[in-house]
Amino acid sequence: MTYVIKKLDAHSKLKTLGEVARFDVCGFPSVFSGKNKKFQRFKFIYPAVGKKGRCIRLFKVLQSNVCEGNCFYCSNRKDRNFQRISFTPDELAKLFFQYYSKGLVDGLFLSSAINRSADQSEEKMLRTVQLLRTRYGYRGYIHYKVLPGTDESIIDAAARLADRLSINLEAPSANYLAELSPSKNYASDLVGGLEKIARVNRQKPLKAGITTQLVVGAAKETDREILNLSGRLYRGYKLWRVYYSAFMPILDTPLEELPPCPPLREYRLYQADFLLRGYGFTPQELVFEKNGNLPQDHDPKLAWALKHEDKFPVEVNKADFHELTRVPGIGRISARRIVETRKQEKFTRLDQLKRTGAVTTRARNFLTLQGRFYGGGEVKTTHHINEQLFLWEEL
Repeated sequence: MTYVIKKLDAHSKLKTLGEVARFDVCGFPSVFSGKNKKFQRFKFIYPAVGKKGRCIRLFKVLQSNVCEGNCFYCSNRKDRNFQRISFTPDELAKLFFQYYSKGLVDGLFLSSAINRSADQSEEKMLRTVQLLRTRYGYRGYIHYKVLPGTDESIIDAAARLADRLSINLEAPSANYLAELSPSKNYASDLVGGLEKIARVNRQKPLKAGITTQLVVGAAKETDREILNLSGRLYRGYKLWRVYYSAFMPILDTPLEELPPCPPLREYRLYQADFLLRGYGFTPQELVFEKNGNLPQDHDPKLAWALKHEDKFPVEVNKADFHELTRVPGIGRISARRIVETRKQEKFTRLDQLKRTGAVTTRARNFLTLQGRFYGGGEVKTTHHINEQLFLWEEL
């Protein structure tokens, strides 16, 4: 197929290549996308979470949307009829630095479709980053996307310039990938690429580590399968994060008739992911419905607690840090505060506990204070989605 690439100025290109970059996840889950009003002025500026919960603005863009691939769900697929555009490295480096110099963005997320070959596409991305670091003297955050099939020498060069490397696995197994992208080889292109960036990260750890992304809800995969994979990735590859991208059907693609993934499903996956990374849970401990998905009525931690009534209530004044973090409504920060506070005084009232940051309306049914139980009420079903949870997670 021959592409006709229309001559456009850099700002016109950005409108398209920034918009299609939204399918790569690097910050808040999609359920929050409509709530971050301060980022809505420019569709290519996306919220992510920096140190100490500070919300930062990422300039998120593709080097090119010209693609040799034909993934069934992708807006950039080869057989889809839409405008094809590419940035030169000089154009994109200059454009980003203009926004950065004006204080409109805090960092760069750079990806690309595969134009001609993975290596040729990566070389243009790499040149963009090199220009930013050398010509413009940019020292800020760069998240650099590695494309399937990229040569390891290019990955090595990118690692010297970027703060984070990532590659999208897209699916939890080769069988599911075949439902989304039959032209890609799961073992060599995707897992092999992850092994390459993991090896680079082991040799010289990146400031912000390595990540991957999975598409949720397009191939009939289950949450159990997704989280089993995430657990293996955290253990085996020391990933900083696994991102979960809720499937959204796109016109003029083979999957355009599929229903979108419910935002609550994506959110529950992130909650379960937090339990794997920060609370000592294993995938096997998580509670799943008969269909293999997480319960939607309760968050994963509450679902586990309700399934293990024999472990509750715990005595706040005696429980260790690990036991406290298993109590619904008590997170890592509040658990640490509890452990420190009780060195000076005993917890005898709920208002004392509340001052540590614990959510006592949730926790009261699972603990005692000096032997006194404050619960007994029905645990309510909730679909409440708490954005604050993500403000304690870095990028």
